[in-house]
Amino acid sequence: MRFPLALLALLASLTLACGARADLRLATLEYPPYCSQHLPEGGSIVELTTRAFATQGHKVRVDFMPWARVRAALRDGHYQGALALWPQEVAEDQLRPSRPLFYSELGFFVRKDTPAPFLDLAELRGRKVGVVRGYGYPRRLLQSGFTAEEAVDDVTNLRKLEAGRFDLVLLERAVGQHLIAATPELRGKLRWQPPALARVPLLAAFAEPRPGQPDWARVYERGLKVLLANGEYTRILQRHNTSAP
Repeated sequence: MRFPLALLALLASLTLACGARADLRLATLEYPPYCSQHLPEGGSIVELTTRAFATQGHKVRVDFMPWARVRAALRDGHYQGALALWPQEVAEDQLRPSRPLFYSELGFFVRKDTPAPFLDLAELRGRKVGVVRGYGYPRRLLQSGFTAEEAVDDVTNLRKLEAGRFDLVLLERAVGQHLIAATPELRGKLRWQPPALARVPLLAAFAEPRPGQPDWARVYERGLKVLLANGEYTRILQRHNTSAP
């Protein structure tokens, strides 16, 4: 039986689309250098994850959205997992964590011309501090007495800090430095203020597998072990200028 050329082309396109269909969907946020739509391969954590699953024969789709939406979508069962979580978030949403992929140095960013020195967090009582809605910050930091004001993402908080609407921003060091360098109106105006207040592991995490689905947490761990054994894990980190945990 012979088919018109147009029909053959349509069948070929449908086959390619089916072949490219993702086996699992993960959600994440703009959190450079670890996760970003604007970085090669999506950033270090996204590339590690897509490559780890590829070693096990699985294709991943990664969607970017505000963090509060990531957590809501996970709870509603729209995704099998998420990237770049802290342990508090994993526990709250009853997810299955990966091994630590990186460690976040969590602390404050300030305006260069208006530092906020302190010896004890209690000295910041009443100060306005920018935080992101949905982030699982260590509770001891949130309960230390400063006034936390929420925004949708980190770069919004940094812009508010530069405009004088916040006294400080609570943020991961590498992320803040990347965002400042990438945002012309912030360059040279904001800085990290030592010391780091917490060192928090950054994780991938997965929902409990549904009947008939793979155990994605175990598949991911197998894939990471392959990347570690063949040296690709280190090469990915070197490409993104990030350090191993």
